[in-house]
Amino acid sequence: MSDIYPIAVPKWGIEMVEGTINTWNKQEGDVIAKGDEVFEMESDKIINVWDSPVDGILRRVIADEGDAHPVGALLGVIAGADVDDAAIDAFIANFSGEAAEAPAEEPAAAPAPTSGGPNDAYTRSSPTVRKLADELGVDLNAVEGTGRRGRITEDDVRAAAGGDGGGDDFDVIPMTATRKTIARRLTQAKQDIPHYYLSVQWRLDGLLAHRAKLNESGGQKVSVNDLLVYCVGRALMAEPRVNINVSDDAVHQFKTANVSVAIATDDGLYPVTIRGVENLSPQDIASATAAAADRARSGSLTQDDLSGGSFTVSNLGMFGINQFTAIINPPMGAILALGAGTEQPVVENGELTTGTVMNATLSCDHRAIDGAVGSAFLQALKSEIDGL
Repeated sequence: MSDIYPIAVPKWGIEMVEGTINTWNKQEGDVIAKGDEVFEMESDKIINVWDSPVDGILRRVIADEGDAHPVGALLGVIAGADVDDAAIDAFIANFSGEAAEAPAEEPAAAPAPTSGGPNDAYTRSSPTVRKLADELGVDLNAVEGTGRRGRITEDDVRAAAGGDGGGDDFDVIPMTATRKTIARRLTQAKQDIPHYYLSVQWRLDGLLAHRAKLNESGGQKVSVNDLLVYCVGRALMAEPRVNINVSDDAVHQFKTANVSVAIATDDGLYPVTIRGVENLSPQDIASATAAAADRARSGSLTQDDLSGGSFTVSNLGMFGINQFTAIINPPMGAILALGAGTEQPVVENGELTTGTVMNATLSCDHRAIDGAVGSAFLQALKSEIDGL
């Protein structure tokens, strides 16, 4: 090839704003064939593999492993052997920052590195980590990686060398790459999004009775959360101004209810998207959520699982939490925080009785959702719950 091809951070999904290079699979000077896996990059809690769309030689590696770069940033250059260095230097100096196109097919999550082989430590570490291990006299083959998919981090090496400085009073637990991504995204969301909160109480007696009737028929068991997600999908169709993403000073109003359900794992909280909820039965939602939870806990989620959400539901009721507020997961415009249903005194037709009551708090992005709109959504959701 005689052309120069830029390797730039691709935009894998509307939510992606930056990516972190985990591993360069090719080194500067390596011959690259179209389809070769050139590097692995983490974005939005998923590790994707970038396949080269062209043949050539990796003439420049600009970005180091472990560094985060915004979408469109130049990472390296592929060119033919007939392209001189001056031309490549000029290309890099004048690079406009356009993102390389993502592959036509959804990128697959990078496979977990195999363990036990003679080069295992090499495949699970970056050049920077290997250099630090040499300096500290640490055998990488004896280090257990705490990074994504078992990768060895600099903190792992320092801990193995006894250099954490913590003494006997505490243990130093390095953040995984996923936890760092979560921390960065939520910090940015809290700083950039003007949150406001609407809190309500709903009676769940009708919903609980409906659930019991559904589960009597056998088959896929339906949880309280599955039924609430079912109601949310229909409420979003009734009040679509909450069924949105906010991106690039524009509001993207979805035509389907793509509800992100927060799933807790040891590696963090994953907002897994259940698409087209308004067209699903409670059993369909239960099945889709259970399958997504299995993928989350086994580390096999794909970019498609975590993208495309239009609204988030976070339920901590199963952990005994009565009420809480949640941080919006950008680019979505709102998130619903659900507490536990508890038996409480209630007044019904002027008489004091008991009922199962749940607290719910809607966090809204005030740039796109006004208080009246958020309130209208909660009213629509109440009607769906009461109508079961």
